Amino acid sequence: MIRSLHYLKAMGYDFSPQNFSKLDRLDDFKTLRDKIATCTLCNFSKTRKKILMEERLKPCKLFILDTHASQNENESGILLQSKKGKFLLDSLEKILNLSRDEFYFSYIFKCFSANKNDDFALHSCLPFLLNEIKLIKPKILLCLGEYALKALGFSNFKALKGELFAYEDFFILASFDGEFLERNPSFKEEFFNDLKKLKGFL
Repeated sequence: MIRSLHYLKAMGYDFSPQNFSKLDRLDDFKTLRDKIATCTLCNFSKTRKKILMEERLKPCKLFILDTHASQNENESGILLQSKKGKFLLDSLEKILNLSRDEFYFSYIFKCFSANKNDDFALHSCLPFLLNEIKLIKPKILLCLGEYALKALGFSNFKALKGELFAYEDFFILASFDGEFLERNPSFKEEFFNDLKKLKGFL
């Protein structure tokens, strides 16, 4: 155990008082959705038209975490209704043969944030996210982008990107997010290779 902690610290994990073991857990998915729908803890709630999470409890082996939703998703409440969402869906189907019903998707920020990171909002949303993970019980958590990984306490994205490592009772794999790949299409092949690492686990 101590060796594992030293390894995580060396790889950039920031130990914080709020973690999975100390989380005030909600055991009901509907209750979690209702709390998110009525949350007013940060300014992002003022732009919320729809809550940005799955509509039902869907235990899946793969949990995918991104940071920001699009305006379309905020308007419709339909996740992955964006250019980067279509790219992700196509990539998962092509490389892992996964349909939309075979993975769980979530955003760090549960309200529309116009692609702005805000640490205060993060601390408000983080308990919701950690409860989601506990309820879904995934085998793999795929973090898309540096901020998504940082939200879980890991600060060294460059060192951890593409590395599959165990944490709590699941594995984490970090890769690039859709916005980064839109700006840097030459990294798409590297993203595809990261997805291929998940084949044996799903």
